[in-house]
Amino acid sequence: MKHIRSLLALLLGAALLLGAAGAAYAAGPTPYLLDVRVGEITVSLRAYNESYEGNLYLSLTDLAQALRGTDRQFRVEYQAGGADGELWKLTTGQAAPASDAKKNAASAPGQSYLSLKRNRLFVDGGERRYYTYRSDDKDLYLSLADVQLMLDLTAWFDSAGVLRLEPGQPFAPDPFELKREDYFGAFNAVLVGDADTGDILFSVNRAWRYPIASLSKLMTYLLLSEAVEAGELDWEDAVPISQKAAALSWSADGIVSLSPGSTIPMEELTQAMMLASSNESALALAEYAAGTEADFVARMNERADELGLLSARFYTPHGLPSYSGGSLPGKRQNSMSATDLFRLSTYLLEHCPTLTDMTGQQFVRLPKLGFTTANSNPLVFNMPGVNGLKTGSTNRAGYCLVATLPVTVGEETHTLVAVVLGAETAELRGQGAEILLRWARDYVTEHGFAPAG
Repeated sequence: MKHIRSLLALLLGAALLLGAAGAAYAAGPTPYLLDVRVGEITVSLRAYNESYEGNLYLSLTDLAQALRGTDRQFRVEYQAGGADGELWKLTTGQAAPASDAKKNAASAPGQSYLSLKRNRLFVDGGERRYYTYRSDDKDLYLSLADVQLMLDLTAWFDSAGVLRLEPGQPFAPDPFELKREDYFGAFNAVLVGDADTGDILFSVNRAWRYPIASLSKLMTYLLLSEAVEAGELDWEDAVPISQKAAALSWSADGIVSLSPGSTIPMEELTQAMMLASSNESALALAEYAAGTEADFVARMNERADELGLLSARFYTPHGLPSYSGGSLPGKRQNSMSATDLFRLSTYLLEHCPTLTDMTGQQFVRLPKLGFTTANSNPLVFNMPGVNGLKTGSTNRAGYCLVATLPVTVGEETHTLVAVVLGAETAELRGQGAEILLRWARDYVTEHGFAPAG
């Protein structure tokens, strides 16, 4: 229950913080001193509530001091500012210098905080994609949930509102307990299962159909891959860019810039679609594969029916809404259940085995497009072994993710699939998916791969 209380304090606004937290929250995002207990020692570190009380962020400089001498000690250093943001380096297993004693939080009123896009955090040499905030005195703040995920430790609040850190206890929340505590109330649906057996290990609202945004591109990829397999298309084909695709690239929903009349290799457009979630690339590919967007979407729905994905409804190849027209147009959303997304993902993993070679990349350079992109899937950075598959978000769909993790037990390797639909924030999307995959990994490691059915 300790980790349950911790997550609820962070994400569901549990009223377990010190009275000082309320005062700091009322004054805005200015750090206050939070009592933290590690073993038998109580210290104070700077913390603040981002946007609402209970969404707790901790100073990494102060946390490094609190964990000195434990098996979760670490050192954090500010590196430099560059064109792509401020750089930070965190090294685990190294004690923070005693000279890095924390500064008085009361001396830093009105500090400004910058988003993840301006902060890059490297842990033991590998980049992580957490939502972090930088203070003016070159300190970095990270959410309590991500602290537990990153350092693999358990945190909880005692009855006095003291944050207890237990470095010797790995972070392993049980999703069934989380469900009882309504942690998953911040999602539309979640699911985690074994792609090789078809077994669903845990789920919430798995049969209900919800908007899926750019997770639609999984079906788009399947149709393209099957066309290549049939010899109808080739990944090296030069795809012509229509005026419609170019116009989408110049809109607020555009990712890469396309010029009408130009041609782009099919492989580059596919990588842009799957890693950067390029909507204009999906449209250009659909037009090339089927002649028109409408014909491609019709094939998407036909293929869903053939695969038995009865909840699937597609209106666009990319997942953006489609308007029905008229004076009061309907706003139509591609939609599917978590169960059917799991089935589609398992089918892709079996029949398109090279897909994860692409979706497991952290970065890709696309020379013809003149574009270098990071994978939009944060778990490819944050959880070793994750190799796919796709993110998605619209206002109506919330934040969605299908994440895949191969796990070896004995001589068998199976792929675990987590489906997250309708998370309230991008941050919560990544945290929820990683919690599900961690639990499922530990479960099959202990119990083995159960037979399907």
